[in-house]
Amino acid sequence: MEVKEPIVKLIKALIEIDKPVQRQLLIDFMMGRRSRQIEELELSDKEMYGIGETHDEDFWSSVIDAAYEAGLIKQMGSKNNALVHTPAGKKFTKKPTSVVIPDDEINETDSDVPEIDSLLEQAQKERLMSGHTVSPLAKQQIKLITAIDRHIALDAFAESEGLGLDEVLDDLEMLAQQKRHLDITYFTDEVLGSECMQELLEYFDSAKSDDMESALEEYGDTYKEEELRLARIVFRMKQIK
Repeated sequence: MEVKEPIVKLIKALIEIDKPVQRQLLIDFMMGRRSRQIEELELSDKEMYGIGETHDEDFWSSVIDAAYEAGLIKQMGSKNNALVHTPAGKKFTKKPTSVVIPDDEINETDSDVPEIDSLLEQAQKERLMSGHTVSPLAKQQIKLITAIDRHIALDAFAESEGLGLDEVLDDLEMLAQQKRHLDITYFTDEVLGSECMQELLEYFDSAKSDDMESALEEYGDTYKEEELRLARIVFRMKQIK
């Protein structure tokens, strides 16, 4: 697949952002996703925001890899490997040349809904056989599980569903109680950072109880309650075998 034009868009986005950005944040920016970082950095006001919304996360991940391998973008070791454009990348935007990615390296899916609808249909059939219908809560959880499988930012998912992040955390805590293992570290590493996450996981591992009141007493001056809840969810998920 020819990805010359997507790479041009990617580099122009980095030029407009004008600061090193983490890979996931760059993908969210290209796809027009909302997240706490997008809002904090006021990136949704940028001209290039959402310029790549017709493609999914796998596509943009492949484009980033291709641009990196071609020396058009680079990682900043001093900034936790955040991405920036290179001088060669800036020249590329003015005189782009062919860049081809093998089709088998792109696992692009339609990010609109088919997987969710399929899961809902399957759940509906199973519940109907037992004389029940799928509750709104079950539908919401299925959508949440699918969003996590696709590494969609949890705050972006919440906004798309008209929910608060605290409601999404409620669902995650319920899923943890149901022994459903989900990996949300792609999101927690982005909003908290891996070092902070490790600190909080060690706290929950050594604490007598993982109740929120104790966690807030210990870390309430450092972290927001929703950040502590996220860490506790990751901790509980790791206990699920």
